[in-house]
Amino acid sequence: MVDTRAQDDTQSPSPPGDTQPEGARGDAPEWIGRYRVLGIIGQGGMGIVVKAHDPQLVRTVAIKLVRPRPGRDPAASEDRARLLREARALAALSHPNVVPVYDVGEHGDELFVAMQFIAGSNMRVWLDREQPPWKRVLGVFRAAGRGLAAAHAGGMVHRDFKPANVLVGDDGRVRVVDFGLARARIDVDVESDDDKLEVLGGITQSGVLVGTPPYMAPEQFVANTANTGNTGDARADQYAFCVSMFEAFYGALPFTADDLRSLLALKRLGRVPEPGAGTQIPTDLHAAIVRGLAPDPERRFGSMPDLLRELRRIGEASDRVAPAGRSHVAWLIVAIIGLVAVALAIATCDGGR
Repeated sequence: MVDTRAQDDTQSPSPPGDTQPEGARGDAPEWIGRYRVLGIIGQGGMGIVVKAHDPQLVRTVAIKLVRPRPGRDPAASEDRARLLREARALAALSHPNVVPVYDVGEHGDELFVAMQFIAGSNMRVWLDREQPPWKRVLGVFRAAGRGLAAAHAGGMVHRDFKPANVLVGDDGRVRVVDFGLARARIDVDVESDDDKLEVLGGITQSGVLVGTPPYMAPEQFVANTANTGNTGDARADQYAFCVSMFEAFYGALPFTADDLRSLLALKRLGRVPEPGAGTQIPTDLHAAIVRGLAPDPERRFGSMPDLLRELRRIGEASDRVAPAGRSHVAWLIVAIIGLVAVALAIATCDGGR
C-alpha cells in the first residue's frame, strides 16, 4: 500500500541535529563541482542535501543532489532539462521569503542545486518544538505565502509545498525552499489493474509523483496521470498551502487514507472536518482554509495574494478584538465594585436605624 502520511523527509537545507560532523560524508562525494562537501544534512527518496564550502566566494552553502528519473526512462532527458530550467529561473528570483539559489549544475548523473545555508529548522520541527500560539503560526504562514506569491508572479510553481519545505531561521525569517525541484518517489501497490489505471495511469511506469500525496490538489493527481508535464498551477500550490495550515492549526491532515485511490476520492469529495470543541482558531480562518481546499480550483481564492489579503484581515481583526475583550472585563470589574459599594452603603444605613 502507499503510505500517504505526511513525511518529514529532511528536504530542508538545515534541519537541526541532522547534520553529520564535518568529514562524515557518508554516501556524499568529497567534491560537488567547486564545492567541498563538509557533511550530510539530510537525505530522502529524491536525493541528499549536504553542507559544503564554496572556496571561490568563501561561504557555506547547502547543496541538494537531485536524482532525476533513470536514464532509460523516455522522459529522463526532458525531466533533467525541466529541473535545470526551473532551478535557473529560481536563481533569478530575489525575495526575503524564498531561499536564494546560488548555482545549478550537473554532477555525474545527478543535478545539483547550491543554495544559501540557513541556520534554523523546517516548519514541522519548529511547530513540534515551539508549540506556538495560532497567531504566531498564522504569521509564519503569511510570510511563506508571500514567498509563494513572489514565485507565482515570476511564472514559477512550487508543486510540493508542505511544512518540511518551509524554513524558520534562527534569525526569525521564514523562507520557502524547493520550488519545482522536489520529487516524492513512492512504491505503488494497488489491488487491480483497473485501480492502477484509474488513479495513476502512466505514472505507474515511472513510479514517480511530482508532489507529496497528502498535500496534492486533486487536479495535481490528474495532471500526473496524464503525463503532460503540467503538474499543477498556482492554485495547486494554494491547495497545498491550505492543507499545511489545516495540519498546523489542528494537528492532523484534513484527508487521510491507506492508498492513493481512496485519498483522491476524499479530496474530490472535499468534506473538510469541522474543528473540535474548544478550538481557538477563528471561524473566518477555518472558512478561508476550507475555501482553499475546494476540489474545484475555480472555487478557491483567485490567487495567493487574494488568500493573503484574507489572512491579513483575519489577523488584524483578532488584534482589534483583544483590547475590546480586556475593556469589557474592566467595565465588568467596575460594575461589580459599584454594586458592592451600594450594598455596603445600604447595610450601613440599615445599621444606623
